[in-house]
Amino acid sequence: MRKPLSSNFHLLTSNKGFTLVELALYAAMFAVASVAFIAILVSVTKVQVRQSAVAEVNQQSQFLLQNIQRYVESSSLVEMAQDAVTSTLRLRMSSSTFDPTLIYLSGGTIYLQEAGGAPQALTSGKVNVTNMSFIKRANSSGKDSVNVSFTMEYNAPNTQQRFSQALNISVARVSAATFDSSIIPSTSNTYKLGVASGDWQSINDTIYFNGSNVGIGINPPSAKLQVNGGDIYVDTTAKGLILRDSVGGCWRITVNSSGTISSASLACP
Repeated sequence: MRKPLSSNFHLLTSNKGFTLVELALYAAMFAVASVAFIAILVSVTKVQVRQSAVAEVNQQSQFLLQNIQRYVESSSLVEMAQDAVTSTLRLRMSSSTFDPTLIYLSGGTIYLQEAGGAPQALTSGKVNVTNMSFIKRANSSGKDSVNVSFTMEYNAPNTQQRFSQALNISVARVSAATFDSSIIPSTSNTYKLGVASGDWQSINDTIYFNGSNVGIGINPPSAKLQVNGGDIYVDTTAKGLILRDSVGGCWRITVNSSGTISSASLACP
């Protein structure tokens, strides 16, 4: 009688673990990969922060320049000393709502102040502005202009992430000078209305100038004083027309109530 077949199979098992060399190798590979990943992450973050800084500086610079240009172009007068560097732009405006308008730098921020009201910030705390300056330039053949220069930088705690740019532009006035009050000279009597090299042509198209000649209703006047289309009227009998004679004396010509013309000598004015 046959014996049944039997088979002896043994599962091979291994209790062998990682060696110290393999563990060290795996740890080194993981460390290198981690360092490379962190370096890439830091680099990408720096690029993003710098791009954000560039965009912020460009945006606020353009906004600031647009406001300065708008106010200078619409101003009636740039109330600053010619060719002198100043940190405050002072503009006179035709409307009392905005007159005067000041643009100035304080603590790294640019402020706008209209008609003595509360200052309004034109830049935010994300940027810092330095070296702000304004220079008034006179143009004899046109309107005054203002040279504007400043440096704006991104306000970041890490200096490596900061971005800055310097700008320099010139803006000319567009509006003609207008006044909403009397033109009054200073108490020091130092200001003049016009200069010899640039005389006024007329006042209200009524009084005209031609060198040292003055004309009323006539343009150009050919005499020191020339009147056209009207009389020279003296409304009191005690006053009249003063003429200088050939030897340097002066005479006042007057007319009394009966129409008699008389003359009297007097000290020349």
